[in-house]
Amino acid sequence: MKSALVIINPVSLNLPARGQLREAAAWLKAQDWRADWAFTRWAGEATAIARRAVREGRDLVVVCGGDGTINEAINGLVGSQTPLAVIPAGTANVWAKEVGLPRCPLDALQVALYGQARRMDLGRAGGAGAGQEGRYFFLMAGVGLDGQIAASLPLEVKRYVGATAYAVTAVRESLRFRGQRVRLLLDGQPFETRLLMMVVGNTRNYAGVAQVTARAYANDGLLDVCLFPGEGPLDIILHTLRVLAKAHLRASPVLYRQVRRVELPDESVLPVQLDGDFCPAYPTLFEVVPAALTVMLPRRTLPLFRRRGPP
Repeated sequence: MKSALVIINPVSLNLPARGQLREAAAWLKAQDWRADWAFTRWAGEATAIARRAVREGRDLVVVCGGDGTINEAINGLVGSQTPLAVIPAGTANVWAKEVGLPRCPLDALQVALYGQARRMDLGRAGGAGAGQEGRYFFLMAGVGLDGQIAASLPLEVKRYVGATAYAVTAVRESLRFRGQRVRLLLDGQPFETRLLMMVVGNTRNYAGVAQVTARAYANDGLLDVCLFPGEGPLDIILHTLRVLAKAHLRASPVLYRQVRRVELPDESVLPVQLDGDFCPAYPTLFEVVPAALTVMLPRRTLPLFRRRGPP
């Protein structure tokens, strides 16, 4: 009998109803799977639970939560052969939208058991202050305005209001944020600009509403960097309109590169978000970790994955 560990964030927005979860549990049992259910109690616990699942030799880890809970889990699964599957919940769940995961728990579990298993890259944020191992991300890292919005977002408000809290905080911070002169190394090549925001993407979708790193593949061994320069609110508005119109990649002020490594000066104190959550360590290095995680996906062609990438 195969064994799964299901990690549930009980305070996640849009959590499936208890009846749906009970139906999903019964279906797993009918498929001859033994499943244990673990409810997180504090921030970061999903990482420890996922590591325990690897040590126990579980055949599958299923996360029922938002992108933040998934991020915690991938930090426990990185480098292992234990597949990750997702029952969507949370504020936006960008990953579910990116790969077309069904919201119904029963349908999502059918993908978990009978979908396609693919190996994908992860990003790692490290450098000064970020610890020896750093922290992994599977969607994106955001530097500058993006990080400031995440840093300013009250978690209690986010928990109960969700996307509305993001929108209100984004408008407020955009009106007072100013670009900062930075020096970057993109695969060792120096670049200097007045930075408003930089997105280091492993996937394409941003906040569930747009594709900022629209040329990204999750299994190409690269990170896609989209850099938005400027001074303040007017430039932010123009960049936002370009992104919504899908014209930012053709705009001369915007820099787009595909790289393995992005370095910021060690003295940088630019705010950073990883998969939507503020990273208080202020990382100064972002690098790709190829084929670091197995994910369960729907059985159809997915634009996010190159066919010639590792299975």
